[in-house]
Amino acid sequence: MIYDSHCHLDLMDNMTSIVQSLEKEDVGILSVGTTPRAYLKEVEMFGDVKNIHVALGLHPQLVGSGYDDLELFESLVQRCHYIGEVGLDFSKEYITNKEQQMEVFKRVLLCCERCGDKVISIHSLKSAATVLKTLSQLRRDNKNTYILHWFTGSIAQMQNAVDMGCFFSINPKMLKTKSGINLIQKIPPNKILLETDAPFSVKLQSTKQLDDMLQNMIDNVSMLKGIDMKNQLIENEKTIYIY
Repeated sequence: MIYDSHCHLDLMDNMTSIVQSLEKEDVGILSVGTTPRAYLKEVEMFGDVKNIHVALGLHPQLVGSGYDDLELFESLVQRCHYIGEVGLDFSKEYITNKEQQMEVFKRVLLCCERCGDKVISIHSLKSAATVLKTLSQLRRDNKNTYILHWFTGSIAQMQNAVDMGCFFSINPKMLKTKSGINLIQKIPPNKILLETDAPFSVKLQSTKQLDDMLQNMIDNVSMLKGIDMKNQLIENEKTIYIY
């Protein structure tokens, strides 16, 4: 099975048809959320589908919006194996609440580290240095698995993340930029996962389209790495997903 390791299933216009078709396909999804309340709704809607893993999220772009119920997040963490989307966003639209984002992110990580056995998908737009510094300060004993989603940091920052054991979920848009291609070429093969970040980076119309997109990414990443990546990706996913 090949996984889309970061998508927002609950925000897709055709969510119901995608869920129904996924039950019959050999494709998996890590459905990341934006708020704790969204997590509860997702679990109710499709939490029993075997190849959909629902993640508890608190998106940095929503910090300070009134939807960022940190107390509810903290009360739900213990029951969740998958966490995301969480992190920091220092782009110009969200830099004004930088300090509040950092405080929330620290509390999220501390909560995950106390519990352990978490897989955490992290947003790090314009904030890779701070995300990695916070991770290095708070992570303990390699109890959790951290995935850097759509990473746009430097090669040095990527290597720092690799040294901390992080994975990287890469998407089709990264394969279309010089910086993205350069980064992918240098990420160790055993630290790569695939993602779509649908519906933000692509509008998925069907499970077949998702499968075709993931297979195309496998081919492109294999070409960049100079090796057949399919079996490696499956092995990588075995350390992430509960089958």
